[in-house]
Amino acid sequence: MIYYTKLTPIVYVSVKDSGVMLTLRYLTRTRQRRATENVIWQAILDQFALHNDIDFAYPTQRFYNNLLEGKPGTKPSNQSGE
Repeated sequence: MIYYTKLTPIVYVSVKDSGVMLTLRYLTRTRQRRATENVIWQAILDQFALHNDIDFAYPTQRFYNNLLEGKPGTKPSNQSGE
């Protein structure tokens, strides 16, 4: 049961490490939730596609190899004495 007095759809926006997160709250029939969610996100993605200045952020990971990428003074010395 929902006890909210305001039942209109709402979008909450929050800033996350990897970008901006949109959380939607809306009412739908139980068995139509997946289809409704799909329609909403397709419409959002269609609107994003119209704007070249909007890009998606996602978590990335980079591995740094000091032997190959490090500055000459910070690379570990060669144990053979070279």
